[in-house]
Amino acid sequence: MERLPSAGIEDKYDFGDWADQLPELAGMLQLDVEALQLFERFLHLHDFVNRRLKDVKSVSVPFRENLALGGVKTSGGYLLLCMNSTPGKLAGNYGAEEEEVRKLFSLCDLMRLPGVKDVRASLYYDCGYPGLEAFARQTGGEMQRKIARYIAENQVKKSVPFPKELNTQIAAAKVLPHLNPPGFAALR
Repeated sequence: MERLPSAGIEDKYDFGDWADQLPELAGMLQLDVEALQLFERFLHLHDFVNRRLKDVKSVSVPFRENLALGGVKTSGGYLLLCMNSTPGKLAGNYGAEEEEVRKLFSLCDLMRLPGVKDVRASLYYDCGYPGLEAFARQTGGEMQRKIARYIAENQVKKSVPFPKELNTQIAAAKVLPHLNPPGFAALR
């Protein structure tokens, strides 16, 4: 790690510029190529996974279909759409209620966390964690207790996340950019 800045590598994107030249980089840094390959895999362990909106069962089919007809088919595409609009405008354009527009934004925001798909994102949302900003302020233990209580009280057929899973996701929520599009401030 100490040697990377000497090669002009400050972040994973700088490191990615060397992806086709790992043997040269290994020579410069006096490291094994295998060590650099392992480091490269580590850097991309929690990269953003762009999920398909048609797999998000927590919002209505007509809303998802209208988004698809408008060319918005992925969670990343929806997040970008929200960054340039308001819930009211999106509701009018895509035939949804403003609350559903906000909910889908929350779900897509939560799905930026490692390993989180629709089912887990909807559980977090239903338990009162509407986005990464709120998620980042939590501790794994208190989240786990709150989620377990929600599942028991509502007889939800979902599992409580393991502490390691929550701690990893909380850590990711702390370092990922927090999105604050117009009209979505209530989600913090």
